[in-house]
Amino acid sequence: MKQLLLSAFLSLSCISAMAEIRMEQDTTSSYHLNEISVISFYRTDAKVGTIVSRESLLKHNKGQEPSFILSSRPSIFAYSDTGNEYGYAYFRMRGMDQTRVNMTLDGMPLNEGEDMGVYFSNYPDVIASMHSIKIESGAGITGNGVAGYAGTIDLESVNLKRDTVSSVYAGCGSFNTFKSCMEYNSGIKGKWAVHFKATQQQSDGYRDHAYNNSQSAFTKVGYFFNDHHSIEFLSFIGQSRNGQGWIGSSLDQIMINDRSNGCTEAETDRFVQNINKLQYKGFASDNVTFTASLYYNQLKGHYYFDVDNFMINVIDSSWQNTGEVDCYNLRHHMIGGNIAAKVYVRDFVLTTGLNASAFNRSHIGTNNLDTEEMWNNKGYKNDVNLFAKGEYSYNGLKVVGNIQYRHADFDYRGDVAFDKVYWDFLNWSGNVSYQFNQAHSLYASVTQTHREPTRSDMFGGEENLIEVVTTQAESVIDYELGYNATSDGCTGNLNLYYMDFSNELILNGEMGTNGLPIRENVEKSYRTGIELNLTYEPVKGLVLSNATSYSINKVETASETLNHTMSPHWLVNQSIVYGFNGFEFGVDVRYRSKMYFDLTNLYELGSSLRFGANATYTYEDFTCGVYVNNLFNERSFSNGMMSTNGPLYFIDAPRNFHVDVRWSF
Repeated sequence: MKQLLLSAFLSLSCISAMAEIRMEQDTTSSYHLNEISVISFYRTDAKVGTIVSRESLLKHNKGQEPSFILSSRPSIFAYSDTGNEYGYAYFRMRGMDQTRVNMTLDGMPLNEGEDMGVYFSNYPDVIASMHSIKIESGAGITGNGVAGYAGTIDLESVNLKRDTVSSVYAGCGSFNTFKSCMEYNSGIKGKWAVHFKATQQQSDGYRDHAYNNSQSAFTKVGYFFNDHHSIEFLSFIGQSRNGQGWIGSSLDQIMINDRSNGCTEAETDRFVQNINKLQYKGFASDNVTFTASLYYNQLKGHYYFDVDNFMINVIDSSWQNTGEVDCYNLRHHMIGGNIAAKVYVRDFVLTTGLNASAFNRSHIGTNNLDTEEMWNNKGYKNDVNLFAKGEYSYNGLKVVGNIQYRHADFDYRGDVAFDKVYWDFLNWSGNVSYQFNQAHSLYASVTQTHREPTRSDMFGGEENLIEVVTTQAESVIDYELGYNATSDGCTGNLNLYYMDFSNELILNGEMGTNGLPIRENVEKSYRTGIELNLTYEPVKGLVLSNATSYSINKVETASETLNHTMSPHWLVNQSIVYGFNGFEFGVDVRYRSKMYFDLTNLYELGSSLRFGANATYTYEDFTCGVYVNNLFNERSFSNGMMSTNGPLYFIDAPRNFHVDVRWSF
């Protein structure tokens, strides 16, 4: 069966990439190269996604974690270890964490191979170099890395032909937060184009010693042979130093010190991340587009782990102090490539491709009590994705079919024997949409995808293998039904979904000794809900935006039905913006209903209602702004975890501000 699938795909003579082809045929029946975008072109067109434009990214990016920019979209909320929006922050989509979200940059997988996370802290200010971000909720057929369970997020770097404005930025805010950034965009100079961006930013964080200090540089160079062929090279390097805050605090500790941090001052980290990508894109003929790329992703760094603090505050309060502080050293390398093609034949479009990558990570443990290594192990992860998508359009009707074969394997070398694990998945989706007219359309889709456990899932949260807890894959069938409408000054999308899981790995509220949350398998579970995304401009200059979702998220056991952890029923994001004569004033409201953070549903985080306000003024090439978060100083908690001593909480920052100025040239 596997050989037949491989032969079928390879006979189509193309291989993977992450690019959405946006092309309009001109009067000479030829396509223009500047219409080729690199937002995963194999995504299912019948399912609605949100495109965040460069204009919006520049307006809202102040150096904060991208999680908080994403959280204005339906079914997404963000939270942080630090209490404010800088340093380690995370997001959840449809109640699922970001290890279950497929994320790419220009088609290059960003999820690291072993534990499938994307730590944006290691990519300081990467948003400043983006042309757009595409966000799509729900299970997806991906051709680049881990399975998209909760959704897919595709980052598209600057468009060298279109993004030609350069700028200098400086900003500061509460908790000793500072950011400075310089960006240069050459535009086309002969056949060449260059983008370069450098950033320095820092913040003390709200919680004690939960600081962030980071620097980054992003370079993209393109050579355009003609209107049909180009080659681009992208390179990013980021360095991040953090005071850790991944352990919560008890309510008693918070009553004594509102900024209490469960981690100690000894628990710091430093990481350097470097990614490089070389991509060709062009036209094999008037009806065939083609792209090919090679990429390399490297990380090196360490973090400190206070053993006594973790044991006393999380595992066993009777633990005797040993004075031991461990250092976890990590280094990973990922190398991969993809090629893909898109073929237009009248009303039919065929997209096909392949992505392959090899990942390895070294884990070395030392401590301050002994000069010898405590452990030295290494994980190896290979990933291969082959996919094909067919689209047929006729009189407003579009039918789309996707199929993907995905192979993944994991091996381990350490002081405990390990049998290499293999997973082979066949994923598929079917989608249909109907465009009634320019203003109204309806769509429906069904998708099945599978996902292997992470290294941390398999090892039960241990950095050095003691025993294998699980190697069992999980799967989901996702049903989506939606409606799009556009009228004068108003655009909206209403989406209903039902996600039926088998053997889902879910958070149980506990934390492993590697600092990562622990998950466990449940035989049956489901997530269902409704999402609304609406933008309305009743009068010129006044824009109302609303992203609301309601969901029911259940775990079914033999004896009872429980709520998923960290999965609120309601998420509401409302913003009002009014602009005139260079001024712009905005108010945003974010509501999250209560949610449980332990699997038995005994402990919950109360609902949160937070207001923000901002004002900006633009005069010629200068823009200055003032931004206030938590305007009414609400006291709330964004995350929680369990310990043997009871629940631990992560508090949000009180009212805080940020001011900035940008000069564009």
